[in-house]
Amino acid sequence: MKRLASLLIVALLLLLVVSPAVSAAPPQWGILGYHVVQPGETLFCIGRAYGVSPWAIATQNGVVNPNLIQPGMVLAIPSAYAYLPPGPVCTPQFDLSSGFPCACSSYYTVQSGDTLTRISLLYDVSMWRIAECNSIFNLNYIRIGDVLCIPDP
Repeated sequence: MKRLASLLIVALLLLLVVSPAVSAAPPQWGILGYHVVQPGETLFCIGRAYGVSPWAIATQNGVVNPNLIQPGMVLAIPSAYAYLPPGPVCTPQFDLSSGFPCACSSYYTVQSGDTLTRISLLYDVSMWRIAECNSIFNLNYIRIGDVLCIPDP
């Protein structure tokens, strides 16, 4: 009986080792552009340069250890916008503004209690588009008195 149990355990361990690993589907972000890593740059300073999550940059580029990027690496910068705490900012290597033209059809002054969701429903425009046209990287943070460009839907 002990021998059967031992064989069963060995068989299960072999099955775990030999079975292909299940991995999550890769993220489906658009690519804003490409950045060539310069000496001294980090994923955080690159992320700040484009307003993009450094973890999304790492994921998009298969960087296993975000602390180990090398000068000369070419990184695809995904459209995974994020608010980052203050810190060093790398020099951007491409212009984000040229890819996102925003013609303002109207303007809205943020009032107490407003959210981007509420404003987007009011104007029938995606909250993501409003955020994009106003360089809002944290969708949960708008300030009373801010005047927002409302683009065409």
